[in-house]
Amino acid sequence: MGNEDEEWTQDVLKDLPSVSVPPALERRILADFDAQAARRRDGWLAGLRDAVWPGVPLWRPAGALAFALVVGVTVGTYLPLDDGVEQTASVALDAPPSFELGESS
Repeated sequence: MGNEDEEWTQDVLKDLPSVSVPPALERRILADFDAQAARRRDGWLAGLRDAVWPGVPLWRPAGALAFALVVGVTVGTYLPLDDGVEQTASVALDAPPSFELGESS
């Protein structure tokens, strides 16, 4: 059955006249394809990169963020906050629960 359909389609298509594509249209289609392929190749990471630092290679914002992380960790390690007061924290689970029921309950 599939063979008959294929033969019929070939016969119908053989009888149709060919249509030539203008060279300007062909160039425009190929240029649009190249532009679309470049956008896909960059992907979502390019949009994120442009939101952080527009128009630069990806390594620059990544390097700046890594440098800021290294400086922050280094300063936090070597210059701890020491105000001379011992800080204590109380947790709600340190004391037994106390429930008071009033007269209206």
